[in-house]
Amino acid sequence: MKGLSRVRHVVLLLVCIGAAAFSHHPVVAVAAEGESEITANGNPDVPASITTDTGWEGWTCDELTPDLCSSDELDVSTGELVVRGGIRLRYWRYTSRHQRSTSKKNNSTSSNSNTSQLLPVIVLHGGPGWPHDYLLPLRQQACRGREVIFYDQAGCGQSSSLSPEKNISSVTHFPWLIDPSYYATEELPALISHLGLERYHLLGHSWGTILAQLFALDAEKGEIRNGLASMILSGPLSDAKLYIQAQWDPEEGNLGGLPPFLQDRIRFLLTQHAYESNSNQTLSDEYAALDNVLTSFFTCRTAPAPDCLNRATNNVNREIYVGMQGPTEFSLSGTLGTLNTTGRLGELGEQLPVLLTSGKFDTMRPSVVAAMERAIPVSERLLFHRSGHVSMIDEPGPMNDAIADFFQRVELAAISGTPFSPKQHMFSSHDEAEDDLTNSNSHIRTNFAPVVWLLTGAVLALLGHVMIGHWVHPRFRNPDYTFL
Repeated sequence: MKGLSRVRHVVLLLVCIGAAAFSHHPVVAVAAEGESEITANGNPDVPASITTDTGWEGWTCDELTPDLCSSDELDVSTGELVVRGGIRLRYWRYTSRHQRSTSKKNNSTSSNSNTSQLLPVIVLHGGPGWPHDYLLPLRQQACRGREVIFYDQAGCGQSSSLSPEKNISSVTHFPWLIDPSYYATEELPALISHLGLERYHLLGHSWGTILAQLFALDAEKGEIRNGLASMILSGPLSDAKLYIQAQWDPEEGNLGGLPPFLQDRIRFLLTQHAYESNSNQTLSDEYAALDNVLTSFFTCRTAPAPDCLNRATNNVNREIYVGMQGPTEFSLSGTLGTLNTTGRLGELGEQLPVLLTSGKFDTMRPSVVAAMERAIPVSERLLFHRSGHVSMIDEPGPMNDAIADFFQRVELAAISGTPFSPKQHMFSSHDEAEDDLTNSNSHIRTNFAPVVWLLTGAVLALLGHVMIGHWVHPRFRNPDYTFL
């Protein structure tokens, strides 16, 4: 027992030294900025609107979103356009009333006022088949003066009926609703044209990141495509096979890190196709229970889920989801099953800045996002430390700050006529060795300090390993677990 006590002391000492060293590490994720402050009594600041009375019915996304202006300060207009098959596509435009009044005043006094206006952003929801509701924390951008446009893609949400009498939930009559190219080359261009947008940003989440990629790569070249100023891809993927492999990876995978019994049950459900209980696509009880629990691990870590996510979940068009994704989150077997745009991302060119964001606990694992970062000519990458797949709900404050910062830098670069210069964040490809060979001396000096700390940490870890190996009795050594 004395040997174990000495080990504890040594390990504790090493941890303290390592923590002190890395607390001064200069390379950090920008998402750490803007996090909630801690009050003197150790409790995080809680919005005054959140009460704890016995009538509590759940959180709202408005309560979760910091710096969200009141409804009196926002204008929201809705509209529709008819797309293929007579489907009525519904959209929402959020603007700041102050921004609108300022814009009207500028238009009456200056013909060049458009250079001072923030470009609108079109938000592409995920799923496939999920409505836009869960993305509503991003309308905080409208409070900052930027127009935010949401829409429900054809077949889901409020774009799900031809008329009150005829529902289009069955893709049997509308097979293009499970064709990714339809959304990218027909529906989205039609919306942009209908709105009359000359310059705009795209912000896609999950499946919406695939939609954004396909639009940028395949949409007909012309005024509509040329108006794209930048893209933010949140929880992105470009390679279906890599996405599945990464989830099961024993080191970085979310599923690969689960207890063995859970992994075995998930694999059994997949191999036996036992995730559905009948032909009506109703989830089996076991899969539904697993899905509910794992959702709080990797999708939305804010549990219980807030109202905007619940609304989206309750209005998913499962036929579109299954047709494109497949019947389970643990595999890709629908029309997206062969997706791989990674080799084409270089075609985005040097004039289209792209921001990639993901959560530490995201279903989109680091290797999935890193592959995209390496392939995109002008990109930067952010990791949100407390988020699952829906960072706009788990960390709406830092995410909105990162969005605003990126768009502002893109627009300032365009106004000044200078190339956009990506920031170097925690997982930037500019930290890789091959890039260091061509970087300036100042860049090498900037990255020298992290190397020193990494080497110091490695030496301390090696020292700890030797000391533990010397003191711990052989019966306490096991590669599968560690005694503390």
